[in-house]
Amino acid sequence: MYARDGLSIKGRPVYPGTLPSIPQQFIIWADRAAVETGVPAALILAVAAQESGFNPDAVSPKGAQGLMQFMPGTWDRFGEGSPFDPKAAIFAGARYLRYLAGKLGSWKLAIAGYNAGGQAVVNAGYRVPPFRQTQRYVPAVLARYQYFQSRVAGSESRAK
Repeated sequence: MYARDGLSIKGRPVYPGTLPSIPQQFIIWADRAAVETGVPAALILAVAAQESGFNPDAVSPKGAQGLMQFMPGTWDRFGEGSPFDPKAAIFAGARYLRYLAGKLGSWKLAIAGYNAGGQAVVNAGYRVPPFRQTQRYVPAVLARYQYFQSRVAGSESRAK
């Protein structure tokens, strides 16, 4: 999908070269996690792309780890094994997104909660929190989700 096809983040066009390619094994694991959790595979992959650019060895300055950029406490609750294991991270990310969507009521708010924490969404009145990073993060993930939907089989659910 090219910018002329309407893919944009906050009104700015996004070109295919700015989106990382998806490793085939990650697609397979995301499809399996989607079946297990009900979270669209394209959404799982969009979060992974935004969080780490599909780098399973990524570590943020704040201590988030792995492909899905889990903080240690969140990993302890939703993960199994190592956050640097991409398969484990994909499944944990799907479980966490499912939990957040159930708590917050939509995929959009689950994405916001993934970035800012679920309590921040609650504190914002079940809206995207007014944090600059989260205000940019949510549309970026949704744009990637839209882009990946047409490229990942088995990802037919739509984000609300």
